[in-house]
Amino acid sequence: MNDARDVEDNRLLEAGEHKRLVANYFDRVHELCLLRLRNREAAEEAAQIVLLRLFNELKRGKPYSVPFRVVVWKVVDWTTSGFYPGAKQDATLPDDLDLATVGDYESVEDDHDFGVLIADLPERQRQVAELIYHEGLSHEQAAERLGITRNAVDQALHNAHRKLAEKLNA
Repeated sequence: MNDARDVEDNRLLEAGEHKRLVANYFDRVHELCLLRLRNREAAEEAAQIVLLRLFNELKRGKPYSVPFRVVVWKVVDWTTSGFYPGAKQDATLPDDLDLATVGDYESVEDDHDFGVLIADLPERQRQVAELIYHEGLSHEQAAERLGITRNAVDQALHNAHRKLAEKLNA
């Protein structure tokens, strides 16, 4: 899947279709920001900053030594690290940045893909995480959809967060 995505990204880069390229990552950026920040408003603000940063860098003609999907993931990572709503965020990447130094970039996105992250969670935790982070439901809506209490949703989400933190920090 990444090969086809990389080919399409490269085609759009070469054609100068920057708006379309960034638009292709719109949902993915929002999903990653929400997963990282766990707050819808903060995630929305961070996602706007990420998308603006990506678009500005593309307009400037910044060359990348890694696939664009890795650039997207890394910009999300940098933007959400220590993020808080209203914080002044730099909207450009350093000119001397060599993304090839991020390590094994081929697996970087797969390692942090939402579906991959939650696949190993117990069924209830996975269902709750999908409803809240992927579908954007409130805790009450998730409880209603699953036929459980709000407290059970909170507990499943807390346990999912703990397991995901362990997985990401491993």
